[in-house]
Amino acid sequence: MHFRISSALKRVIGRDLITDEFVAIFELVKNAFDARADVVDVAFIDDRLFIIDNGKGMSLHDINDKWLFVAYSAKKDGTEDAGDYRDRIGARAAYAGSKGVGRFSCDRLGQTLRMQTRRKDAGGVEVINVDWELFEGNAREEFASVPVDHARAREFDLPEGLPAHEAGTVLEIGGLREAWDRDKLLKLRAALAKLINPFGGLSEAFEVYLKVPAEEPADADVLSRAASPDDARLLKVVNGPIRNFIFETLKGKTAHLEVKISDDGEHLLSTLDDRGALIYSIREPNPYPLLAGSGFSCNLFFLNRSAKKTFASRMGVPSVQFGSVFLFKNGFRIFPIGEEGVDTFGIDRRKQQGYARFLGTRDIIGRLDVAGSDENFRESTSRNQGLIDTPAYQQLSDCFDEKCLRRLERYVVGVNWKDALDLDAEDISRLRGDHASARITAIVTQLAGTEGVELLDYNRELVRLLNERSDGFTESLAGLRVLAEKSGNAAMLFDIEAAATRFQELQRAEAAAREVAERERTARRDAERQAFEASHRADVATKSFEEERKRNLFLTSITSLDKETVEVLHHQIIIHASAIGEIINGQFEMLRRGELPDREALLSTFENIAFQNKKVLSTARFATKANFRLDSENIQEDLAAYIVEYIERVAPVFSDTGVRMSITSSAKGLVRTFKPIEVAILIDNLVSNAGRADAGEISFMIEQPSAKELRITVQDDGNGFGEALPDLSRLFEKGFTTSEGSGLGLYHVAQILDDLGGSITAERDREGARFVIRIRG
Repeated sequence: MHFRISSALKRVIGRDLITDEFVAIFELVKNAFDARADVVDVAFIDDRLFIIDNGKGMSLHDINDKWLFVAYSAKKDGTEDAGDYRDRIGARAAYAGSKGVGRFSCDRLGQTLRMQTRRKDAGGVEVINVDWELFEGNAREEFASVPVDHARAREFDLPEGLPAHEAGTVLEIGGLREAWDRDKLLKLRAALAKLINPFGGLSEAFEVYLKVPAEEPADADVLSRAASPDDARLLKVVNGPIRNFIFETLKGKTAHLEVKISDDGEHLLSTLDDRGALIYSIREPNPYPLLAGSGFSCNLFFLNRSAKKTFASRMGVPSVQFGSVFLFKNGFRIFPIGEEGVDTFGIDRRKQQGYARFLGTRDIIGRLDVAGSDENFRESTSRNQGLIDTPAYQQLSDCFDEKCLRRLERYVVGVNWKDALDLDAEDISRLRGDHASARITAIVTQLAGTEGVELLDYNRELVRLLNERSDGFTESLAGLRVLAEKSGNAAMLFDIEAAATRFQELQRAEAAAREVAERERTARRDAERQAFEASHRADVATKSFEEERKRNLFLTSITSLDKETVEVLHHQIIIHASAIGEIINGQFEMLRRGELPDREALLSTFENIAFQNKKVLSTARFATKANFRLDSENIQEDLAAYIVEYIERVAPVFSDTGVRMSITSSAKGLVRTFKPIEVAILIDNLVSNAGRADAGEISFMIEQPSAKELRITVQDDGNGFGEALPDLSRLFEKGFTTSEGSGLGLYHVAQILDDLGGSITAERDREGARFVIRIRG
């Protein structure tokens, strides 16, 4: 007994199986790729669809034994290129399809098919005519009994303007089942761009062109209005080659992780970079044996605000509408993985467990690539259902989750998301601060300490010794010590030990200074306690005075300071002056022991002394000019109001530069905790910097773009920045100077703002220098 096959099978493996018209065209383009074509034209002319390739074509034997043999795939059994040595030379390593049913996509697209095909050096063109409607007349009729007409021709018969290749195949589909208007043609163009790997192209040359003569006038109108080759309006052109270079652009805009398997299949190689700067590169054993030999690679991008803006301007649609993580097999996309709303890898399901802790499909975009046979990565026969769940596919999913998504996520959540201002930055300026550097150092050193992981390279500028005053210094030092020991870096170990010594000296200096100040304060209070207890303040006068103190941060109208204020300011001066003394004493002790500090150690010591000295000067200014409500080193006040009052009432009195100061503010207020002495140092340094540049005037303009952000524009009329300094970010490096100064002023400004969660950038201006400060609440 034998199975009989109903003619209704055509409907099952045609229109019922391939339900998406775009997927149907994908399948036919993939067939052209498998036929070793390097050019495919997809053309719509007079209600007919033409798909033309310059592949190897088919002989009559091929048509009979392969194309008309339903569900048979010569690609799968290895006979596709057998017998023709010339075709096998340089043949692609794998095929895009191997089911033997892709040809029935023609039925999904139209009622009739006329196929013209010719092999190279063949005498004529084989012509096949198929009327798909004949298969649907009587379901009791056998499939093999429905006739398929064959004829021969001398040359390809094509409409004017379409290419006739020496060899290849032409599919002419008539009686189209869909209306292909301009909007739908543009959607097809976008879909084809994602089909042929929009992340860098295939290793072999493979070009797809869309040709619709009826749309050429509308295209010409769009082209006439395009301002540049990058204009998003060009995406509204129907005709032309399918191109998509958006991911090359994104590489310089955001964090990017690449993970791939080594050539021998034994190791995973991972490289993370952020806005063009390397973060780390590692190698580790490959725990996924079924991926060995698959050519697995993953390219994953974090979509910060800058990247999303770039994407929308270049692609004409928001990134969320483009898709998320795509999967490519043998260079062709597996549909519908990556489509908007398709959560194949459970990314959004995981994000629901912690919105602020995990990345979702809206936050990332990227691709996975595999190659090889159909055994490990089998595409579903219904071509919009992705891959079949095989053990190899499970390992692919696990590798993506553990080695790709979570690795990128740890960096983004731990570094980028910790700094709201960094999400808008187009360079790594925000990563150079001590806080960001500490977070990056923690990630790199944790990876380096993981068993089996070999750190191949990392960013020495970002993974570095922090300033001893930084909050994360101790933790960073411990991680760097592990990194240095594991890599055998003796020079780094020496620097770490020297930094640890300086840190201990600074800690001892500050502790000793506080102890001295506290002893003095205690003695003074004990002596005054009896007198204080014997007297009573007038309640009405006290309440009135306190109310006035609450209304003003600085009280410049009073003739003398109250005892409590003098005591607090005196206490602060003793702390900072004693710290300077202890630091200097520590250096004397080293010299007595015969230890000579190196250049970096001396620079660090002088920098700490300079910073403490600036605190003494600022405190003294408060004591002699303004009755400032200084209850402790940190206060919680309106930062905008503090800056306005300091510039109006205090800074001009003590400025030795002669620079006139002005300030305007439209800020409603930003209440937050800050160190008033350090904010005063920030302002003083900017004014001093303007004076060195021969400025006559400096202006501060405070704006509040949102309830949680201040924007301060500082403009002077000095000499500005010379053309000899192309990279203005260098102004904030320790020791860098364009004058005869110490090179610490703007460095301290950047440090103070980093502690405040803020940023500063320098901008060129024809009339001087401009600095833009942003501070988040």
